[in-house]
Amino acid sequence: MRRFGPDDWESARAARLASVRDGFGEDSDFYREQAALDPAAWRVVLAEHVRFGAVDDGDRPVGTACWRPGPDGDGQLYGMWVAAGFRGTGLADALVEAVDAAAREHGSATLSLRVEPGNARALAFYARTGFVAEPSPGPGLLVMTRPVVARPVS
Repeated sequence: MRRFGPDDWESARAARLASVRDGFGEDSDFYREQAALDPAAWRVVLAEHVRFGAVDDGDRPVGTACWRPGPDGDGQLYGMWVAAGFRGTGLADALVEAVDAAAREHGSATLSLRVEPGNARALAFYARTGFVAEPSPGPGLLVMTRPVVARPVS
């Protein structure tokens, strides 16, 4: 797994497109929108957000997750994806830990995410990693939060 910087836009793009393709399909408006972003736009996102990615032995993207600043200085985990063949391997845990470290690095006290309420596997994973569902004002994505894990100074 690695952290992408602005000069890694091609690798970050490949990871993002793999995740969107898996979740929405290549025929979706969302996929076309992401695929149409130019290199300058990717560099801006990678300068303002933190994206991590993992590849398999064939250099194909198999996982990604991102951190961005949220309202009130909170951190947001977004764009979390692990390829089907790599689920249950610990990669998702490593991605969440990496995003947590980025949140800590940027001074976030909490980390939040949004997830489809019907995605039982994701809900169970996030609950296992310390995220708690927030009260929902109505239908839509479920918001889950957890404190950023403090690491002792050695």
